[in-house]
Amino acid sequence: MRRRNARPVVLPAAVALVALLTGGCGIPDESGVTVVGAGPSAGITSGGERDPGQIARDATDDRAQFVENYLRVAAGDLDSAADRMRTFMTKDVAAKFDPKGTGLTVVRLTQAPLVTPGSDVVELSYEQVGTLDKFGLLEPATEARRGSYKIKVGFAAGQSGSGLYVTDPPPGLLISDDALNSYYEERTIYFWNTDYTGLVPDVRYMPDTVPAEQRPTTIMTWLLNGPAPWLSVSDLADGTTLIGKVVEVSDNKLQITLSTQALPATDSALPLSRLRQQIQWSLRPLLPSTTQLVLKVGLQVAGSYSGEDYVASNPGAQLDADPERFVVYAGKIRRISGSANAPAQVPVLEPEQNKDVRLAAMSASTSHTFAAVVTRAGGKSDVLRVASAATGAQAALQPISGLSGTLGTPAWAITEPDQADGAIGLITAGGKLYSFGPKKGPAQPIPWTGPGTTISALAVAPDGRRVLLVVDGKLYRAALTTSGDTPALDSPQQIRPAALLSVTAVGFNSEGWLTVAGVRSSDKRTTIVDVSIDGALQTGRLADLGDKPVESLTVYPANPLTSNPNTGRAYSRFVSYSYEGKAWEALAGPKAIGADQVAGQAPDPAADAVPTAPFYLE
Repeated sequence: MRRRNARPVVLPAAVALVALLTGGCGIPDESGVTVVGAGPSAGITSGGERDPGQIARDATDDRAQFVENYLRVAAGDLDSAADRMRTFMTKDVAAKFDPKGTGLTVVRLTQAPLVTPGSDVVELSYEQVGTLDKFGLLEPATEARRGSYKIKVGFAAGQSGSGLYVTDPPPGLLISDDALNSYYEERTIYFWNTDYTGLVPDVRYMPDTVPAEQRPTTIMTWLLNGPAPWLSVSDLADGTTLIGKVVEVSDNKLQITLSTQALPATDSALPLSRLRQQIQWSLRPLLPSTTQLVLKVGLQVAGSYSGEDYVASNPGAQLDADPERFVVYAGKIRRISGSANAPAQVPVLEPEQNKDVRLAAMSASTSHTFAAVVTRAGGKSDVLRVASAATGAQAALQPISGLSGTLGTPAWAITEPDQADGAIGLITAGGKLYSFGPKKGPAQPIPWTGPGTTISALAVAPDGRRVLLVVDGKLYRAALTTSGDTPALDSPQQIRPAALLSVTAVGFNSEGWLTVAGVRSSDKRTTIVDVSIDGALQTGRLADLGDKPVESLTVYPANPLTSNPNTGRAYSRFVSYSYEGKAWEALAGPKAIGADQVAGQAPDPAADAVPTAPFYLE
C-alpha cells in the first residue's frame, strides 16, 4: 500500500558507538532496462567502468561519427572536461580553447550530423537540454532553445598524430544527451520535507569514472551543497561541513566526520536520527545492509548504524509490489480481477454512495484510507466528494464546494498518519488548480505562477511534495509547500520531453522518472514515453496509440528499493490510461481492460458499459 508521508521510524541516538540492528516489477519492452536486486553483500559497491576519456580521437575517419565522439568525450569529471575536449583539437586550437561557464551544456541532436562532401564543416542541429554542474545537478534549460553548430573537422598537417582534428570548435563544454545516458549513473540524494515527516528525492548524475572509494565523499559533497533550487525542502544545518573524506575504516565500516554545526548543542537526539537516516538513504546504493555507518560530529562518535531501520523515512519505500487496482464501471468504482485484494469491498465508500462516479482517486496512510470522487448525475455539472476513515472502515462522501467547470482527475498529495484532518488533495477545475481537505468544505485556489494559463492534468510523487502539471499542453514540475495558510506551488520549471509537440497526461513512474502521454511532433500521433524528471533522457513505452489524445493517465510508481544498483533507475509496469472513453493498460502493447476483468458481478450494467478511468490505491 502506498503511504504518503508515513511517520519515519525515529530511534534514540547514542553518544557512544551503538549498533542499531533490525530484522528485517516489470519493464516495458522498449526500455532495455532490467530491475535487479541488491548489490554485493559487503563493502562499498562500485559502479560501472565506462570512461569517455578512452574515446580516441583517431578512432574513426568518419566525420559524423568523429563529431558525435567529440560530444561524448567531455563527460565525466568537470574539472578536466576541457582537457579531454582539447585532445580532439589541433595544438593551436587547443591552446586557444578557453570555455566559459561553470558546467557542461547538455544538448540533444535533432538530426544526424550534416556532412557536405568536400567540406570541412560539419553542421549540428540541436536543442539545449540543460546544464550539468559539478554537484551532479542538471538544471533544465529555461527556454526552448534550438540552434546549430558549425564545427570544422579535417586532417591537419604538422600534428603529432594522424586522423581527424577539430580545427574550429563551438564555444563551451558540450556533451550530448547520449553521453549523459552512457557515461553517468543516476544517484538520488535526499532532504527532509519542511514538516520533517519524510524524505524528498533529489536526482543527480554520477560520472562513471568516479572510483568506488570516492563515491561516498562525492555524495556527501552534494548533500552539503544543498538541494536542487526547485525543491522546497529542509537543508542541512548552517555551517555543516565534511571533515576529511568519507573513509572505509575497516571491512564493512564506513566513517563520516562532520563539523559540530551539524547538530545542535542540546536536544540533539532527534536531529541526529534525521541526519543519519538522510545520509543512509543518500548512500544506500553504496552501502549494503551489512555495512556499518559510523557518524562522527566533531571529535565525538555520535552513533553507529547498520541494518535497514532507516528505510521507513522514505515514503516511496512503502510502495507495494502488487498495488490495488480499480476502474469506474457503470458509474461505480470497481476492483479489477487478479489485482491485490480483488475480492474485497471497495475501500472507504459506503456501498450505497458508490454511484454516479466519473473519476476517482484513493490513497492510504498507515492508519486511514482516503477517497476523492468526481460525480456527475444526469445532466448536472461535476461535483467533488471526499471521504476518509480508519483502515477497514467506511465513511459517507461529503461535498467540496467552490469548484466550477469541468473537473479533472483528483490526487491525494499528503495524508498524515494516525489522523485524517491534515490530508491535502489537489484537483483541476475549469483550467485552474485547487486544494481540498478530507471533509466537507470549500476548495482553496492555488495560484499558478509559471507560464501559461490552463492547467489540464496533474500528478503527485509519493513524497507528497513534488508535483507535475500539464499547462497549455506543456509539462512542468513544481514543489508543493504547506507552510502558509493554504497550500502553494513553488519554483515551477518546464520539462521538455524529446520530440513531443504537446503533453496531455503525466504520472510519476519512479523517484527520478515520469511517464508522459502526448503527441509526437513528427507525425502528430499519440504516444506514451518514459522521461527523466529533468527531461534530459527518454525511453519509449507505447509507440503509437492513434490520432486521439490520452484523456488521463495513472501510474503506480516503482519502489526505490527495486532500483538497478548500476544505473540508479527503477521502472514501474503499472501504467494505466483512458483513451477514447475506455480503460487501458500499458504493457508490452496497449491492452484494453474489459468488462470481464471487473471483479464481482455487475448489477445489470448497461449493455454498452465499459471500464473507464483506471486508478490505483496509492
